[in-house]
Amino acid sequence: MKKWLSVFFILATISLSAQEKIYAPALTAPADGAVNQVVNVLLDWNPVAGAVSYQVNLDTSSVFSNPQIAVATYSAWQASLLLFNTEYSWRVRAIAAPGDTSAWSAVRTFTVVSKPTLSKPSDNAITVPVSPSMSWLAMSGVVGYQAQFDSVNTFDSPFLKSQFFTGSYEMKTKDNYYGDQYFWRVRAINGLDTSNWSDIRTFFTRDSIALLSPSDGLTDVHPIDSIKFKSIFGTTGYQFAFDTDAGFSAPYYFNWDSTAIRIFSGDTTARGAMDTIPFGMQYWKVRLYNHVDTSKWSAVRSLTTVEKVAMLSPADNAVDVVVTSDFTWTAIRGTKFYILEYDTSATFSSPALVSMHVTSTSYDPPTNLLPQTNYFWRVLSVTETDTTSVWDEYTFKTYFGVGIEEAGNATWSVYPNPTNGVFYLTIDAASSARMEILNVLGDVVYSKSNLVNGSNMVSIENLNNGMYMLRLFIDDNTYTSRIIKK
Repeated sequence: MKKWLSVFFILATISLSAQEKIYAPALTAPADGAVNQVVNVLLDWNPVAGAVSYQVNLDTSSVFSNPQIAVATYSAWQASLLLFNTEYSWRVRAIAAPGDTSAWSAVRTFTVVSKPTLSKPSDNAITVPVSPSMSWLAMSGVVGYQAQFDSVNTFDSPFLKSQFFTGSYEMKTKDNYYGDQYFWRVRAINGLDTSNWSDIRTFFTRDSIALLSPSDGLTDVHPIDSIKFKSIFGTTGYQFAFDTDAGFSAPYYFNWDSTAIRIFSGDTTARGAMDTIPFGMQYWKVRLYNHVDTSKWSAVRSLTTVEKVAMLSPADNAVDVVVTSDFTWTAIRGTKFYILEYDTSATFSSPALVSMHVTSTSYDPPTNLLPQTNYFWRVLSVTETDTTSVWDEYTFKTYFGVGIEEAGNATWSVYPNPTNGVFYLTIDAASSARMEILNVLGDVVYSKSNLVNGSNMVSIENLNNGMYMLRLFIDDNTYTSRIIKK
């Protein structure tokens, strides 16, 4: 009897050893009961020593009545084309050799994700542009998405926009209304199934803009200075209203299209030039439009343009002004041309009145001014829309300029003056004559004797540009005059 018991024990030990030489795999991921798994979930387990492959069962039934059977060489296997919002059971066993298979692992379950997750805009977002961009999180294993956008949350209005996307996780729309409410949702598609719709999100588009500059009440604004404000993406045009009345009873309008402004990258700040607004104090506001709608007006601001042209030279009440002087003034941006008037009469009504249209900020008279004469001058700016109604009137007096001087029976003249370096001194009926040229310090920097009756060429090319004094000695008389080298 003992002999038979020993034999039985040995055989049982050999049989048990044979069954346990390859172990069942231990599952690692996804965790048991995991949710929101992708449709191509990766099933993972610990490798088993001695295993050459693994058999995987995957089924919607926990008893594996109709399982998907797969063989994996490594200790992981990626599923595909799973059904959305469905619970799956799975298990694995190891295979060492034909007929040498481990027991099944423990059974785990997971549930496939039911719907996409929306990213932005956030739910109930405000100040969304009228050309919004709506995005969602990418889902592994899907072949595409369907996105819907509508003005009602039932997604059945005539406004409904529905699009399919492959390889993209963003929907863009345009030509929407300012200050309106919109709804959107997304669902995913794979080869066998379509997910539930995502949660519905809503947002509100912006209805007006915020002004940045010019600041309210700013003065000395030029007619084409820049306006800066927060724009709204999706806008195709801008309308500006200017009026001297805060109620805009008789406004001056101008429009920009989308090419007339600059919108900075990564921001909605827009900047462009005013369309030569009228001079004076103005109230202003802005609104935006696209192909289907117009925004509300912005807040109202005021500004005051530069009042008049700032005149530079000749300065007011200047004396000893060179008869070859230019008229100069500062620019007003947006000026089409300037009206320059100068006259020997303070009423600008004498026959000597000169009135010129000048496109630059200086004017060089074609003929010299009269010597020892009082002049009056003024400048107006003319834009596409207006002319300055306020101006300064400056006066100046020219010095006793060059010309013909009489010395007893002798006469003399200098030409040209100003000079680029060479001038001619003409003397008539002199018995003897010589000359000196002095700088502003009174130093003699040039002299010439034995001047002859007729033309005498004088070269001062080696002297610096500036004003000099010509001292002329004719017979027993001395005469002076200014020389300008330029």
